[in-house]
Amino acid sequence: MELIKSRYGDHPDFDRIIESLDRLSRQTEEELQIETRVLSCYGEHLDKVCAVLSTLTTEQIAERYAEFKSDLFSTSMAFFSSISEQLTQFLKRVQMRLRGLLADMKVQLLNYMHDWWIEKMYPVIQSFIDKIDAVAKLLGVDSYSVSLNYAFITVGFTFKSTLKK
Repeated sequence: MELIKSRYGDHPDFDRIIESLDRLSRQTEEELQIETRVLSCYGEHLDKVCAVLSTLTTEQIAERYAEFKSDLFSTSMAFFSSISEQLTQFLKRVQMRLRGLLADMKVQLLNYMHDWWIEKMYPVIQSFIDKIDAVAKLLGVDSYSVSLNYAFITVGFTFKSTLKK
């Protein structure tokens, strides 16, 4: 923020915009506390899947492999779709506050707020990825990836067609 302030601090709307973004940040932090509790349901579901998998034999997992990998995939997609949607809505709210600013100032502030949001949600995202990892290991997933681009979070899995006994 110091770099942005040194570069644009003389702009006549700078203080008003920063104050508006600070209000939005405080409001968003409150909203994220609620959303974090909602998102924890996805992690709790993966904890349950992990607990079930850890009690089953390899043969039992193999029999229900398609069900388990579908569950992992759909739960992960739901979680990351929700995160992506929240980020998208947040960025729209930021953009509304930045209307009429110089293009480069708008980009700098938007990027700053994007990074701020990701920083706030990172512990939730990391915790969920750890839960994915636990289930993926028990299922023998060949690989998976999670990536963040400007506004969206994507996840991909490479599953074996069947679990080898």
